[in-house]
Amino acid sequence: MIDVIAIQMEEGYNHLEHIVKLKWVEADRPGSPAKTQPKIATRKEMYDFVKDNPEQVFAISQNDNKWAYLEAVNAHVQYVKTMPDSTKSDNLLSLPRFK
Repeated sequence: MIDVIAIQMEEGYNHLEHIVKLKWVEADRPGSPAKTQPKIATRKEMYDFVKDNPEQVFAISQNDNKWAYLEAVNAHVQYVKTMPDSTKSDNLLSLPRFK
């Protein structure tokens, strides 16, 4: 199981920011202590993993320990997003940033 714990943003077309990398750790269940040191995946790498492993990747809120499933989206660009729920703090864009 993979917990996404931080994101890296980059300015793109029309000065809009988008996620380019995601920092993640392996865990036994969403929000449980990490079993590995943090690793980094590109947006495409995470898309491929989520597509091949549905319901195995989560966005983890650092403030209130909430979590949401990630889903792979194949639109104009392949990317991942959190599945909507009643908690906004587990949204990918609410996660801490890293450089």
